[in-house]
Amino acid sequence: MIKRTLILLVFLLLNLLCLSQRQVFAEIKPYVGFVAPHRIGMESLAQNYTFGTEVNVLFRNTNPTFYNLKYGFPYKGIGISFESLGNPDVLGNSFSVYSILDFKITGNSKLSLNTRLCPGLAYLTKRYDRYLNPENIALGTHLCFYFNLNFSGNYHFDQAGIDIRLSGGLIHYSNGSVRKPNLGLNQLYMGIGISKEIITSEKTAYKEYSRDHLSPHEFWAMGTYTVSDDYSIQPEGRGGGFPCISIACGYNYQYSGIGKFGISADLFYNSNFMYYFDTNWDILIKYYDNVSDVLRSGISFGHQLIYNRLELVTFAGVYFYNKIKPGDFLYTRIGVRYYICDYVFVNLTLKAFGFKAHYIEPGIGFSFRKREI
Repeated sequence: MIKRTLILLVFLLLNLLCLSQRQVFAEIKPYVGFVAPHRIGMESLAQNYTFGTEVNVLFRNTNPTFYNLKYGFPYKGIGISFESLGNPDVLGNSFSVYSILDFKITGNSKLSLNTRLCPGLAYLTKRYDRYLNPENIALGTHLCFYFNLNFSGNYHFDQAGIDIRLSGGLIHYSNGSVRKPNLGLNQLYMGIGISKEIITSEKTAYKEYSRDHLSPHEFWAMGTYTVSDDYSIQPEGRGGGFPCISIACGYNYQYSGIGKFGISADLFYNSNFMYYFDTNWDILIKYYDNVSDVLRSGISFGHQLIYNRLELVTFAGVYFYNKIKPGDFLYTRIGVRYYICDYVFVNLTLKAFGFKAHYIEPGIGFSFRKREI
């Protein structure tokens, strides 16, 4: 599943790394922070302060196109980071690679307030092991998803061509419940970044993706497939490899060039629910024979924030059919969609609720919109 997700991340990088950028910046950002326990029992994981360093390459196009003007000529890019997680024997260190989207919230060319999103992948040197590392109840895999959200105050020195960025934010590690345990790691941090323009190009072939020729009414259908894990006895997993499928169809109304409101009818199948783990015999036993017993369906409402071909998806829903766990009645879907063309998109979202990840939803969808021109 990680391989399929990596392929989908490549589509995001293609959107971020257009060869038409006029300005290229190099950035280094050291930072310090601490692990923030978000579940009971994780307090012992947070021993010392964490520290790390990012090395980033940022791109910016200054053409006065629609999205550039709307988002204040955002920075895009890629980066790598190294981080010590403050508990070397249990949590170890992390090595991450990620994409970057940096938007100006307010300000001018001299002083501004920005927000930055950095999704990617991380390799953690320590993971849960029943015998070798039983204290790491946070993560059961070395390879994890990486997400960094931060806000920064930026000051530009004209003569030196240098930007100083004082930032603070949240770093999150998760394996999307591919393998238990997956409580995840949350880290709050502060850092100081220094960036300098290293390349300026006056020629560009930059071209934005436009939806102007399409109706604001969008009907869509999507299917996703992945595998996940569940607990036998916490924090021990069942071993992973249980198929999970989502099927959804919905309607969006594009109210402006950068946003859509929508509704979605969703059907979920998680094969973990068909089994239970017999702790007396230490075996996995099939409990349900009918797929209909573990199906769940619901209706969700949400928003999609548009940037070029990329859309940030945030939906929340309510189950109206849920025999397996009637106490669970809410769910969320958060992630991104990348439109390959007018009628096809790839999806990478997390189905979850609160701090509990159900599974990652990598898949493909089809959009049906009438041409108006």
